[in-house]
Amino acid sequence: MQKSFPDFYKEGHRGARGLMPENTIPGMYKAVDAGANILEVDVYITKDQQVVITHDPYVNPNYMLLPTGEEIPKEEAKKYVLHQMNYADIRQFDVGSKPYPAFPQQQKLKTYMPLLGELIDSVDNYTAAKKLKPVIYNIEIKANPQYDGVYQPEPATLVRKVMEVVNSRKLPNSRFYIQSFDIRQIQEVHRSYPEVIIGFLTDKKEMTFEQNLEQIGFQPHIYSPHYKLVTAELVQKCHARGIKCVPWTVNDLAEMKTLQALGVDGIITDYPNYFSQLNY
Repeated sequence: MQKSFPDFYKEGHRGARGLMPENTIPGMYKAVDAGANILEVDVYITKDQQVVITHDPYVNPNYMLLPTGEEIPKEEAKKYVLHQMNYADIRQFDVGSKPYPAFPQQQKLKTYMPLLGELIDSVDNYTAAKKLKPVIYNIEIKANPQYDGVYQPEPATLVRKVMEVVNSRKLPNSRFYIQSFDIRQIQEVHRSYPEVIIGFLTDKKEMTFEQNLEQIGFQPHIYSPHYKLVTAELVQKCHARGIKCVPWTVNDLAEMKTLQALGVDGIITDYPNYFSQLNY
């Protein structure tokens, strides 16, 4: 693991989803101001081969509006597939004005889905202007083997596009890592970019730690299980192999403290404002 990675990963999930529109530049600023030292973002590839920041493969009607400001009709919920659209059109959708009942504290403002490169540039300028330590980017590649060619390109192209953005910013390996639930993506990173730090995401109760590692075929640097899967034994197994254990998505302060007592190496949360109430 890179020495410049923090002792404890204070990760803002999709920026600060509980407080600001998710996966947006204002949301990243909010997470930085709240004390996050790592920003988790999700990426997809557009029709014109741009790396866009968003969690879903299509424009999500739960919290996004048409460029006209109108609601997306329910029958068109999955009509606007990002991999089938050019970024100039994607950017016109409003992803921050519509109330999102799941996150009532979210500040509402009109904003858009940014490109990965724009987000990195903007956040790096923001931290520099505030004389803050540069953050680390946790780039999650969203993919599913069932949807190659529909929602995303094949792994080699997807990973290459992400790395082109990272490399064009001259972002050192100490400033980012790549994670995914789809083991094909992290296998491709491991094969083609062996110097890059890798995280593996899992929520499968039926798969043991050992089974996951066997399926991956190599040892990732970071093991990120759903927080309900974390036990003292799992943390110990990770540490015995030199792997960091960083659970997701923990939105309860008491639960954060419980996990910290188990020895986890970080926490991914929609509410990075809670980090100030933890002990390090």
